[in-house]
Amino acid sequence: TTAVTHIASLVTNDPSLGNGTPLGLIQDAAVVIDGDRIVWTGESSKAPATDNVLDAAGRAVIPGFVDSHSHLVFAGDRTQEFNARMSGQPYRAGGIR
Repeated sequence: TTAVTHIASLVTNDPSLGNGTPLGLIQDAAVVIDGDRIVWTGESSKAPATDNVLDAAGRAVIPGFVDSHSHLVFAGDRTQEFNARMSGQPYRAGGIR
């Protein structure tokens, strides 16, 4: 298991955690990971013992974040667009000028 400790602010989807905000904001937080699963979240001072500890030193941590922002129009090969941009042609697709 691995604990990531001293996370400045950890936003969860559990309003019962942290300071009572709708998203469960925890200050000076920790996350414990076992394999590919988050098994514990809470205050760093209350983190259970683990095999490894990573000190986030006040940095942001986004556990379980998935970038779901994608466009199917970008599927395939965009080599022509890249080459056009590299040759100085302006980008005008999608109304961007």
